[in-house]
Amino acid sequence: MRTFGVIGLGRFGVSVTMQLFKMGYEVLAIDKNIDRVNAMADYATTALCGDAKDENVLKNIGIRNCDCVIVAIGNDLTDSILTTLLLKEFDIKQIVCRARDNQHKKVLKKIGADNVVIPEQETGIKTAISLVSGRLIDMIDLSDEFGIADIIVPSVWVGKSINALSIRKRYGINIVAIKSQTDKHEVNISPSPEYIFKDKDIVVLVGRSDIINELTAQ
Repeated sequence: MRTFGVIGLGRFGVSVTMQLFKMGYEVLAIDKNIDRVNAMADYATTALCGDAKDENVLKNIGIRNCDCVIVAIGNDLTDSILTTLLLKEFDIKQIVCRARDNQHKKVLKKIGADNVVIPEQETGIKTAISLVSGRLIDMIDLSDEFGIADIIVPSVWVGKSINALSIRKRYGINIVAIKSQTDKHEVNISPSPEYIFKDKDIVVLVGRSDIINELTAQ
């Protein structure tokens, strides 16, 4: 089972910690504020108070045992950068950072963060897309360019097969699963090319985010 570390227990850090812990993962939560740490005692495997910019602190809490560390320090640019640099020195397999803005994001990517999110910006973009498309249900960013999304099947696909539409060749996206809203909510994992889309199907796609957004407008 993967082990996660979350550094910074503001709203974003708390949300990530609680969700990962709820899903059954081991989560090490860290913050400089003892009140925030105490508040998370029941929502993390281990909650510790410490300054993540201190190399000895990270060593002593066993940060190297984490497969993925989320740096949720969004408002303090210096703390965020110094912490990320230390994690890179510790050879953490995956480092995900929260950024304050696009400039902050560029810096974090340049010093080696594997993925950087700007929660407020991404929530606003997804909300706007869902308002105008009406077909996007949810999207998770896998990188700056790619994502995985649940969309309501485009009307032009209904009654046609995956093969006939040449979806992968035409759009460069992959269909991971299809959730039927008519057949007892069955989920078809890796559907065959002969699958014929039904009205109200929910299609789980992986591919370029801009292409997925275009499909939601169909």
